Amino acid sequence: MVNAQRRLLLSSALSLLLPRMAFSNERNQGWQPLPSGKITKIAFGSCAKQWEPQPIWSAVADIGPDLFLFLGDNIYGDWHGEKSFVPTAESLSADYRQLAQKPEFIAIRKQVPFMATWDNHDYGSHDGGAGFELKEVSREIFLDFFGEPSSSPRRRRDGIYDARIFGPEGQRVQVILLDNRWNRSALIPDTRSKAEREALGIFGSMGHIPNEDPAAALLGEEQWLWLEQQLRKPAELRLIASGTQIVPDQKGMQEWGNSPFERKRLFELIEQTGAQGVILLSGNVHFAEVSKTDEGPHPLYDFTSSGLTHVNETYPNMENRYRVAGPFVEQNFGLIEIKWEATPGPVVHLKALNVDSAAGFSYQVELGDLSKLTGQTSWQK
Repeated sequence: MVNAQRRLLLSSALSLLLPRMAFSNERNQGWQPLPSGKITKIAFGSCAKQWEPQPIWSAVADIGPDLFLFLGDNIYGDWHGEKSFVPTAESLSADYRQLAQKPEFIAIRKQVPFMATWDNHDYGSHDGGAGFELKEVSREIFLDFFGEPSSSPRRRRDGIYDARIFGPEGQRVQVILLDNRWNRSALIPDTRSKAEREALGIFGSMGHIPNEDPAAALLGEEQWLWLEQQLRKPAELRLIASGTQIVPDQKGMQEWGNSPFERKRLFELIEQTGAQGVILLSGNVHFAEVSKTDEGPHPLYDFTSSGLTHVNETYPNMENRYRVAGPFVEQNFGLIEIKWEATPGPVVHLKALNVDSAAGFSYQVELGDLSKLTGQTSWQK
C-alpha cells in the first residue's frame, strides 16, 4: 500500500512536468489573441474524437466567427472508441497532440480565437467529479494546450472556470465558462430496468437520477461566489457555458438535472444579481437543440451544440419538454449571431450548422426579452 502511494505521488510529480514540456510551443504560439472590438458572431461546439477526421473546422472558418468556444469533450482522454480506461499524463498529452495535428484544426487556430472549458472525457473520467485523482494533472495539460499563461488564475482556482467581457458599452458580450467537473459530487446511478427507463423516454445504459441531497455539489462554493461576482458586472448579452445541459433535466444523462438544487440555485442567482441578457450554452448530447424555461427572472434559453465529429441517433428521442428548436442530428457547431443595429432592439440568432455551413435550424431571440419587464436595458435609454 505504501509503495503504491509512493508510485502515485511520483507519477503525479512527474506528470506536472510532462505536460508543460509537451506543449511549450502551444503556450507561446499558435493561438489567436482574444477579440478587442465589437462581437457579432460567436461559434461553439463540443465532442470531437481526436482520431476522427474533423472537416467541420473548415465550415467554422467559412463563417468567420469572432470567437470559438470549445465546450468539452475537446478530446476523448479516457476512451478511444472501444473500452474506457484510466488515462495518464502521457496519454492525455498524446491525445491533445493528435488534435493539434489535424490539418483543419491547425488552420482554424490560425484564424479564430478560442476559449475552452471541459466535460467528462477531456477531464479524463467518464463519470468524473471531485474524486478524480488525476484532475490537477489534467488541468495543467488542458491549460497548457489552450495557451493559458503560467500566471493565469485558472491555474490556482478550484477548477478551470473563466470569464471575459468583449465589446464597447451598449454592445458588451460577457462569456462565462463554468467547470461542472472539479467539485461535482458523485452521481447516483439509475437502477431502473431498461423497460422502465424507456417508458419514461430515457434511453441508453449510463443513466443517472437526481441527487436530492441539498449538500450535493456541482460548482462548489468558491465557483459560486466567483459566478455571482461575474454576473454583477455590466453586460448587454451574457453567454453562460456549461459542458452539460442546464435546462433539459429529463434525459437521465450527465446534466444539471442530476443536481436539482444547483440548477435552481443558478436560476435564482441570475435573478438575485439582476443579470440580464442571459443565454445558456451547452454540449455533451451528440445533437443540437434549443430549450427554453421560464424558471428564471426572464426566459432562459439553453442552446446545445454537440457532435463536432459524431452524433447519436438515439439521444434526440429522449424526453425534453423544454425544446423549442431541433433536434438537429448531424455533425454540427452552434453559431450565436448578434444583430446589434436591429430595430427596435438587438436580435440574437441561434443557429446549428453542419459541415457544409448549412443551418439545421435557426431560432431568433429578441435581446430585450431577456430582461425583467421593469427597468430599461442600456440600448433603450
